[in-house]
Amino acid sequence: MSKKRIINDAETVEESIVIGTQVDEEATCPTENEDPNYEDLLDTAKEIRKRKGVVGFIFKSDSKATVDIDDSAKIIEYAMLSSEAFESAKTLAATFKTGNIESILIEGKNLKVLCSEQGQNKISIFMEKSCDQSSILRDLTAQA
Repeated sequence: MSKKRIINDAETVEESIVIGTQVDEEATCPTENEDPNYEDLLDTAKEIRKRKGVVGFIFKSDSKATVDIDDSAKIIEYAMLSSEAFESAKTLAATFKTGNIESILIEGKNLKVLCSEQGQNKISIFMEKSCDQSSILRDLTAQA
C-alpha cells in the first residue's frame, strides 16, 4: 500500500528518486509510533553537547535525525561508526543471549563514543577520551 504525497515542481528520475521540491504532508504529522520523549531527549543531547570535551552527537528516531558534530568532514565516518556500533550490539546480544544492550562505549586512541538506545531513539555522543561518559549516560537515562 503506498502513501499519498503531494509533489511540487519535481521530476521523477527513477521510481524511488525524486529531484526538485517535495512536500510530504504525512511527514509533517507526528507518526503513531513516534516516541513522545523525543524532544526531551533532543534537548538533553543539546545540553550535553555544550560540555567541555564533547565533540558532537548523532540523534535518531524512526523518522528524524539530528547531527551536531564539530568536524563536518567526519560526519559520514561518525555516522558509520555509530550505525556499526548499534548493529554489532544487536549481534552480540543475540549471540550471547544477553537480552537488549542499552548502551555501548567504544574507546579509541583520542576519542570515545557512547551509543545509547532510549526507547525508539538512538543517540551517539562523541567525546574526547578524558570526558566523563558516566555522567552523560546518567543524564540520558534520566530522560527515558
